[in-house]
Amino acid sequence: MKKLIVAVMIGMAPLLSLHAQPDGENENAIETLKIAFLTKQLNLTPEEAQQFWPVYNQYSQERKKLHRESKDGGDVIELKEKELNLAKRFRPEFIKCVGPDKFNRMLKSEGDWRQVLKAEIERRRAIRQQKKSRLGGG
Repeated sequence: MKKLIVAVMIGMAPLLSLHAQPDGENENAIETLKIAFLTKQLNLTPEEAQQFWPVYNQYSQERKKLHRESKDGGDVIELKEKELNLAKRFRPEFIKCVGPDKFNRMLKSEGDWRQVLKAEIERRRAIRQQKKSRLGGG
């Protein structure tokens, strides 16, 4: 797992300048890294990938929509229930593409991705704070 995290962190190197880019470009760069992360985690064959990514993209868009709708003071438990129902709804399509093991690994890997991304954001925030402190901008 440590090797995987190190590999992802190295892969995230292009994000160093993201704070200077417009939000849309940030999202695209992060999404590209997420795709690479999931592809590596799932070890998709070319045939699986061809079937998997359209289903995943639709699933991901609907999941993002749920989050946008719940941002304005939505109930956390209700959001989690909606996410679960969404995963249940898409499960047959994912299983048809990649089988149940890779579907379960995808769900776990999404959580792993969030942890890796959060750790990277925190690491960069700490570096910025250190730089500000050294420059007297503290």
